[in-house]
Amino acid sequence: MKPAALLFSIMLAPAALAAQEAAPTDVLTGRVTDLAGRAVAEAQIEVISLKSGLARTQQTDSTGRYRIVFPEHAPRYQVTARRMGFSPIQRTITSGSEADERFIVDLQFVGAPVALSMVEVTGDIYRPLRRAGDKPAAGEATVPNPVAEILALKDALHLSAVQILGLTDLADSLQAKNSALFRGITDLIAKQKEAGDATQMAGTVSLMLQEASSNSDRAVQEAEKLLRPDQWILVPKGITERVERQEPKAGP
Repeated sequence: MKPAALLFSIMLAPAALAAQEAAPTDVLTGRVTDLAGRAVAEAQIEVISLKSGLARTQQTDSTGRYRIVFPEHAPRYQVTARRMGFSPIQRTITSGSEADERFIVDLQFVGAPVALSMVEVTGDIYRPLRRAGDKPAAGEATVPNPVAEILALKDALHLSAVQILGLTDLADSLQAKNSALFRGITDLIAKQKEAGDATQMAGTVSLMLQEASSNSDRAVQEAEKLLRPDQWILVPKGITERVERQEPKAGP
């Protein structure tokens, strides 16, 4: 290579390297308010790229503001805001170019928040927890318990006494948490029906159901730690999927 050409290549190298390292970046910012225009703090904001499926979440600060950075240029983003006591709100944002963009997405919850003081958990807190296999009492809703389902397979899985004890504790703890949530939902629905308007409770019920699902996912993750791989592989897929969907996906 001639000296002049070599010098020209050396001069271009940093610029080419910088261009390769520069990653696409879109930024979504905004403010979340209620119907009266007041800032809503600690609202969960989820942004999903409708191109890649990549999701980013963040909570609003004390002024109701959020800022989420996306490492791509998606043609469309789906923005969802959730807050206990409000019905979720969702918007779809369309991008106009493949260059870095900054989107301002302000969101406003519709309707007044549902007072959580209306949720009353009834029952005897000293009543022994219902074990797996026990029949529910009259009027008591059956709460799904994946750990109890694993316990029911103790013979097929050849569980040891230590494993049975650990799984029983997990199942009882999960039953207590989710039973309280489901009773709260039942009471909330009943009170809202009495008030003649059941629309405002949708957000609260949705978040309570999400919490119950998260409780179950965490309990199954702990149950997996108590089992050997040859036992875990025999657990029904509907249960093991709770762990699989929580595991981070490997990058390309």
